[in-house]
Amino acid sequence: MEFHTLYEFMVYTKSQTYLLMGASLVLILCFYRFLTARDKRTGRPDNWKELKF
Repeated sequence: MEFHTLYEFMVYTKSQTYLLMGASLVLILCFYRFLTARDKRTGRPDNWKELKF
């Protein structure tokens, strides 16, 4: 990709940064939901049988 002005470069890098931040937000939210998942019937975590203490 060839940039003719500094402004074109700044707009391109800013848009890439926003895309990266949006993807990070989605992944963090999915990971948080995975960590806090509970079984509806028992209230225990979904993987409580595999937990080793």
